Amino acid sequence: MSRTKLFISNVNQRRKTIHKIASCLMDLQEGFIRNGVRHLKPLTRAMLADHIGVHESTVSRATAGKFVMLPCRKVIPFSDFFTASLSVKDVIKEIITKENQALTDRQIGDRLRERGIRVARRTVAKYRAELGILPSTLR
Repeated sequence: MSRTKLFISNVNQRRKTIHKIASCLMDLQEGFIRNGVRHLKPLTRAMLADHIGVHESTVSRATAGKFVMLPCRKVIPFSDFFTASLSVKDVIKEIITKENQALTDRQIGDRLRERGIRVARRTVAKYRAELGILPSTLR
């Protein structure tokens, strides 16, 4: 009987922790939740842990392999809230889809700087590759 009570207590504690994390993420990333990836603010698990008063490893364990449904009905992993590069990747994708002629990674970096996003050419190449977009010579 005591083991059963302990098990139920642990399940309730886990549920409360996830609820705290989700509520705090709603407050901190409201722009992202309402308006999309361009409004994602840089956030680390440590920063979130400080907000809710738990250890960083608790946030990491609680969110690992878990997903959340946004009001737009899109299901995303919790890890997306901690990936600041998502908004930059979205801008890179937009620049490439609107290009008249294939832009090099350096030219894409220049366009990003014009928008106030400072990223190195190598980082542009890395993000472009992660998006599955070919280099300018092959587009």
